[in-house]
Amino acid sequence: NTKTETTGGEVIEPSAEECFELIASQPVGRLAVARSDGPPLVIPVNFRLDSGVIVFRSDPGLKLRLLLRGPVSFQVDYIDWPHRTGWSVLVHGDAYQATHWERDHIELVPWAGGDKGTWVRIEAATVTGRRLLPADLDWPADNRGYL
Repeated sequence: NTKTETTGGEVIEPSAEECFELIASQPVGRLAVARSDGPPLVIPVNFRLDSGVIVFRSDPGLKLRLLLRGPVSFQVDYIDWPHRTGWSVLVHGDAYQATHWERDHIELVPWAGGDKGTWVRIEAATVTGRRLLPADLDWPADNRGYL
């Protein structure tokens, strides 16, 4: 058995427009809100992207109280384990409770049970991303696509 070394793939920074396209391709992201008494609270939520604004639904509680107090972060990623590629996008911004005009046109059914009657919008102040491209293999594929 011969072990072949390969170098890692190249990391690139997609544009803001590309970052929003990546975000829109996934149904779940992670909301991070600051807590004064400990580490950040990080919660997965299903969401929709509405003209560059992240929209999700929440039930009453700690998450909703914290996110309305100050800036939040929202992270979405995708990992392709077999090909050692993937991407991650991080949005920083302010969250607020959406009005019915801002939500009535959006179809968003919460995955988790509960009230989820409060619609939240996150307007991005900054959006950054990283994309890991596939590494070059040390061996060529043949014309049939086999290694």
